[in-house]
Amino acid sequence: MATGPFPEPDESGDEGALVAAAQAGDQEAFKTLWKASERQAHALCLRLTGNRTDAADALQECQIAVWRNLHRFEHRCPFGAWVFTIARNAALSVIRARGRRPETNVDDIEDRPRDASASLFADVLVETMSVQAALETLPEKHREALLLWVGGMPYAQVAELMDAPLNSVKVWIHRARTSLKAQLGR
Repeated sequence: MATGPFPEPDESGDEGALVAAAQAGDQEAFKTLWKASERQAHALCLRLTGNRTDAADALQECQIAVWRNLHRFEHRCPFGAWVFTIARNAALSVIRARGRRPETNVDDIEDRPRDASASLFADVLVETMSVQAALETLPEKHREALLLWVGGMPYAQVAELMDAPLNSVKVWIHRARTSLKAQLGR
């Protein structure tokens, strides 16, 4: 039975056996383990980076790092939690690298959208941009703790992942939620 936000890799299989097989080079075992963790890792990357392109880059880096470091997995936590930690680090690395990336040339962007659903898209885009802007005003630790918690991690796992005291994490999340509510008028 699954516990927390990390599903079991296979309802009928044993995670330990799959990890051992993957560590021995079994690519099918690795695929099974990866598939069980990929969705949660992608969701975290998307939340932390704020856009699909960077999230895809971070997820790809995560998958490569998981494969390369599989021999280091020590079974002290569920495999999915280990992947989640690597995904977090990959996303933060992409965010740091983003500052060194040149801006996209906006002169080539079309002036008006072509379809009727553009109005609905614009509303969703404005809402998304408002939430993203509000998130960016939060202190980094508050934002990170909130995103991990919203992503399904309990307070204790967020604290462990961030290497912070549990009460601090609870305060950070509370302050982040309060700030977002005030900024978004909710």
